[in-house]
Amino acid sequence: MLMDLLEQSIAAMKEIYELEKASNDVQKQEKNDRIFSSVVGENHLMVQAVSNSMVQLGFAISAETKNKVISLLKSSSDAVARGMVQESNANYLQKEVVAIKKVILQEWSEYYHKVADQKINMLQTIKGIAPEKEKTDYASNKIKLGASWDFKQDNLDKMEKGLQEAETIIDSLGLGEDGGEILDFLKKVASGKASVHDLTPDILTWLMEKNMTTRLAVSFK
Repeated sequence: MLMDLLEQSIAAMKEIYELEKASNDVQKQEKNDRIFSSVVGENHLMVQAVSNSMVQLGFAISAETKNKVISLLKSSSDAVARGMVQESNANYLQKEVVAIKKVILQEWSEYYHKVADQKINMLQTIKGIAPEKEKTDYASNKIKLGASWDFKQDNLDKMEKGLQEAETIIDSLGLGEDGGEILDFLKKVASGKASVHDLTPDILTWLMEKNMTTRLAVSFK
């Protein structure tokens, strides 16, 4: 009798253990699925944002980063093909997407400063002679939003708009026949590369007409 009860108890304990194990496995799988779902969502937003930034502003990630993105997408696709996301795979994908986004933002930062800094400096340089001075600030502020792009479409759109407005402002200056020469000079001033040699008689005359001579400083390198 006692042996029968003992065997029944052991069998019941095994059944409880299997049920608990199955429950834990389900919870782990649900956690893995949530992580994977999040990764897929971030992948989509990241790829879409990079694609839009390329179309709108000519930004392109490096070949090395592009290969990492392709590898990440392939790993995600393989997980779907298997029909189950393992814990190690879910954790790998989660860490990889964070690392790739960080690299892309570093590359974007370099590109942004290359595109935006000179344009913002140019707007500040011509602010005093622009027909509508406040518009130079509006355009500059829109361009500056690109510094914190962070895959946000709104920031990208506003930066693009700011760059377009900057071009319109520059075009509205009416630089005349010497416009190309003056514009080149202003670009050098904006980038800090202008020298005394760049002050041709025509440019100096233009600066005097616009009362800008007192706004230029001369220094030694």
